Amino acid sequence: MTSQQEQFIKHPFKVESTDHCETPNVAYSDIAPVLEQLAISMGKTKETLKIYDPYFCAGGVKDHLNSVGFANVYNKCEDFYKVIASKSYPDFDVLLTNPPYSTKPFDHIERLMNFCQDQGKPYLILQPCYVYVKDYYKAHCQPLGNKPAVGEFYLTPSQRYMYRTPTGLRDVKAGALSTSPFVTFWFCGAYQYRDSLVKWWCEKGKLIVPGCNLRLTSRKLPRKYKDSNDPTRPRLRKKQREALKRRQTKAIAATSKRGAKRAFGIAAKKRTVGRKFNRGDTPHRKRTA
Repeated sequence: MTSQQEQFIKHPFKVESTDHCETPNVAYSDIAPVLEQLAISMGKTKETLKIYDPYFCAGGVKDHLNSVGFANVYNKCEDFYKVIASKSYPDFDVLLTNPPYSTKPFDHIERLMNFCQDQGKPYLILQPCYVYVKDYYKAHCQPLGNKPAVGEFYLTPSQRYMYRTPTGLRDVKAGALSTSPFVTFWFCGAYQYRDSLVKWWCEKGKLIVPGCNLRLTSRKLPRKYKDSNDPTRPRLRKKQREALKRRQTKAIAATSKRGAKRAFGIAAKKRTVGRKFNRGDTPHRKRTA
């Protein structure tokens, strides 16, 4: 979707401007092999798998999923919660989305997890690391009555995802804004398909998606993807903290140095513009044998 089209998007429901961040293509590339294997486990193909993304930002999800081979995607600019109330949501095989993060009065993530639990269908949700320590998520992962276990697992990326704010949908001075307000990764509920997915991951998946990690429990998450309120998050030793501080200081210094070089280069260029050289001045001497 072009930036001109983005500017004319009007959402028929209340929105928070800070929620307007579209998922980067790399995130879809990371999850695509898992999604394809899930389709195979369900007796589907990439072309026939019905994917539902209930949250509409600028409509980029269809393009991203089409680019990795998934053509049957439902993502419309409609009020998801009215759709739930009227039970007019589409028939789908898997829910895949990056929900808005706003809490009160929207509570998007909590309401989405409740919907997923009611449906009992596989989902792949990209959301902040703090979600797994919330009470509503812990309750979601527990078996409820006759409903099957969620079969949750997590897929963490090799690098922190950066998100794009579509032009015109947020108060930014010029164009789109790249942002990464939270550490995010994929929260997955596979239900009866989890065992086959884990087996596939151990045999082939981890080679197809280099750098990504699959974890069956939040306790096994890499430290950098653990929430600061997680008591299982290991504390850094003194030497590790000092080493981390040195790396951060070095990175800041390198950034400042590059900025200084750029500034110096511009200043030097300005000093030499229009300069008249006297006879005998040789700014570019030729080497003689």
